[in-house]
Amino acid sequence: MKRLRCLADRAWRTLATGFCFSVFFVGGLLQTLCVLPVLYLLPGTPDSRAKRVRRLVKISFAGFVRLMEVCGLIRVRLHSRELLERSAGCLVIANHPTLIDVVILYAALPRANCVVKGELWRNRYVQGVLRAAGFISNNSGPELLDGCRQALGRGEAVLIFPEGSRSVPGQALNFKRGMAHVAVRTHAPVLTAFITCAPLTLTKGNRWYQIPPQRAHIDIEFRDVLVPEKLVTRYEDKPAAARQLTCYLQDYFEKGLHTYG
Repeated sequence: MKRLRCLADRAWRTLATGFCFSVFFVGGLLQTLCVLPVLYLLPGTPDSRAKRVRRLVKISFAGFVRLMEVCGLIRVRLHSRELLERSAGCLVIANHPTLIDVVILYAALPRANCVVKGELWRNRYVQGVLRAAGFISNNSGPELLDGCRQALGRGEAVLIFPEGSRSVPGQALNFKRGMAHVAVRTHAPVLTAFITCAPLTLTKGNRWYQIPPQRAHIDIEFRDVLVPEKLVTRYEDKPAAARQLTCYLQDYFEKGLHTYG
């Protein structure tokens, strides 16, 4: 009987996962076709229109997280939330174990922008929303730096994953230098967030239907607001400073995740 209940629960969660992601992508398409034109008809500057879209994305992401929780797929806990009050004008960086990390973090941040993988700009379901929101593409270094500098200058937090993609389970973290180059050239503080997920779900290399045997518990601990100038030497040598900062942060996250886990 217990085995039958487990099989039924897993079958339900597989169906619910498919349903949730259908809602996510169809919702993105409907927003592009129906909601964004209305937002653009309202008076205001291009920046104010993009701000409206980002607010819509935040609400949509929060609703998606809640939907997954109600369906019994995940349980999310945010720790040290008081640090979110200091996120304005910060780079918010985190490790990236699951597909929905960005959704959870963006929904939690009071006022944020986001660095997005270039391939998503070609996704027919979400590209309209991403462009309208003024999100930042990582397609090129100058484009990334300029977008981050503008967002930080407006007092937004900029969410960026130093690995550039999801972590591979069982392998060491592999931070890229893009985030560090932005940090040392904009002098932005860095708010760190440690993400753990047990059991692992929606990891790199797995299909959406390859779900764990139980509900996934996702914990996000906001740990520190770091000042890059205090972490590296030769700060005026930007390439050298970026290399040092990348090494420092990768070691910081590896040790922190080991302690937190």
